[in-house]
Amino acid sequence: MIADRVYPQTWSLFQALRTRMRQLKGVSMKVLYEKHSSESTPAFFYEGRQLYHLHLRGGEMSATFHTDFKSRLRLTENQAIDWRLRDEIRKRTWAGFAFQSSKDLGPFMELVKAKYQIIAEEAGGKPREERPIAF
Repeated sequence: MIADRVYPQTWSLFQALRTRMRQLKGVSMKVLYEKHSSESTPAFFYEGRQLYHLHLRGGEMSATFHTDFKSRLRLTENQAIDWRLRDEIRKRTWAGFAFQSSKDLGPFMELVKAKYQIIAEEAGGKPREERPIAF
């Protein structure tokens, strides 16, 4: 279980990110088994395509963001995304991002939302609206 291997602060950060992902309609979370680390890793998918997966251990949380060539080009040209994130995904079809606090989630979520929009457009539908957070 993920909660058993992370510090409370990291667990709270994971919960905050998961809450933001739940706002995006059609996004699902699956827990995958990673052979190299022999640990389960939460991964987020939309329309059958992986957006990213998380690495959680102790006080550390990081994400490996996935993209294909075509969407990578569109994402690197999107000026609304922080230039540091665009620079990371420009290099290859995956990029790693570390999270220290909830402040780091905002720029990362802009990148995720941009990829979400691209996938929605490619799926033939118009971009879906975000769901409100339930309290």
